[in-house]
Amino acid sequence: MAFSLAIGGTAAASDYIVVNSTDPGFKRGQAFDAGAKVALGAGKTLTLMRATGEVVTLRGAAAGATVPGARMAAADSARFETLRSLVEPPPTGRTFGARRGGICPAAETLTSLDDIVRTAESSGCKTVARQALDAYLAKGATSNN
Repeated sequence: MAFSLAIGGTAAASDYIVVNSTDPGFKRGQAFDAGAKVALGAGKTLTLMRATGEVVTLRGAAAGATVPGARMAAADSARFETLRSLVEPPPTGRTFGARRGGICPAAETLTSLDDIVRTAESSGCKTVARQALDAYLAKGATSNN
């Protein structure tokens, strides 16, 4: 029974992606469902992002913290996975299948989450999209603009 629950849990998209944490127990790209209880230590922070671009920061306490919000719409699952792939640490070493021909846009021109996702999905410029997403998050973006 635990096996079927584990498989079912991986098939459904989660609601939030870890984009930053001061607690070493949480890694960038880790996913959580809305309403989940997390063992976030007192004084630690966990910054999460939704597929919509909403960014929230949880503050740890003795009892941990609860991920806010309602379940994400199924239509956002592909966008969630694209963003998750950008947030996770990039592969190390040589990568194959790099974009040949064409030119990637400058990261600073990708100012909306829609532009960042579109660049990552359609043009194959994942490195540029990753840089643009990091800049987007550094600005404290909280909405899909």
